[in-house]
Amino acid sequence: MDYSHLLKKLPLSFDLLIPFLKFTQELEKELLINNIKIFIQNEKFIICESLTEKPIWAQDWWPQSKLISFKNKSEAVKILKNFPNLGVYYNTINSPQSTNIRQELRELQTKRIQYSVPSSFHFKYFAWTIIAENKLLICEKPFSQFPLGWNEFNEDKETPPNRAYLKLWEILCLAHVKLNSNDVVIDLGSCPGGWSWALSQQVKKVYSVDTAPLDPKMSKIESIVFHKEDAFKLNTANYSDCTWLFSDIICTPDKLLHLIKDWMTHSQIQNFVCTIKFKGSCDFEILKQFKEIKNAKLIRLYQNKNEVTFIRQGSS
Repeated sequence: MDYSHLLKKLPLSFDLLIPFLKFTQELEKELLINNIKIFIQNEKFIICESLTEKPIWAQDWWPQSKLISFKNKSEAVKILKNFPNLGVYYNTINSPQSTNIRQELRELQTKRIQYSVPSSFHFKYFAWTIIAENKLLICEKPFSQFPLGWNEFNEDKETPPNRAYLKLWEILCLAHVKLNSNDVVIDLGSCPGGWSWALSQQVKKVYSVDTAPLDPKMSKIESIVFHKEDAFKLNTANYSDCTWLFSDIICTPDKLLHLIKDWMTHSQIQNFVCTIKFKGSCDFEILKQFKEIKNAKLIRLYQNKNEVTFIRQGSS
């Protein structure tokens, strides 16, 4: 599609959003619910009015983007080389011009993340694309720590019993929460043990709770204490030493909301990381109720599927 006529109508100040793959409709709906004006959109990007925070369903956010015209390849290369940092390219449209221009540039490549807590990667970069013929769209300071929000890890394919641990790796690596080595945590709905495994590397003790057993490999980890119980029928008094509650349990969002409020009321735990899972489209009304909890934060991880992650770091 030729966006030239739409670009002429753009205001001086606008943002570009990269939606998570296959979740463009959720991002569009989120913007509309919040009365954010959309100027241009397709499956790969949304250009909208300036925002004050990153939307939940955006993989990356390019605040204060700029549209710059160029006459030829040489001029475009000169413009891009004039930035003090390396740039990362995002392919928004099929553009032969971008191929020719990129041959003349040094670029920051998207690479798999080497897991560490927190990540040592804090490279400054800019992001750019060609949005129409002879039109550069550039953001000097993209939101994401890693280019384009592409948070793929060098995975451990030997030890963890499933790939769910990658959600926690992303949370910890990008410092969405900070755990203490003396923390004691509870992991609800833990089978087969991916989250318990990841947590055991960061804290003193993990109470791993599920009605189904953990992977046998997890029984060898001394800091993981398995309790075969129903996560929704626990006596919170039995976990008085816990400082955090983690949950990747499969349940409806309203049931999870009730569980979180119950633990906040009847236990000492005020710190939570929980996956809100949807069977169909995103329920923005229930997300609003989660967000109303004091100190709550809602993020859609790169590693999430049809899910949003609830985070609350109150006190230890």
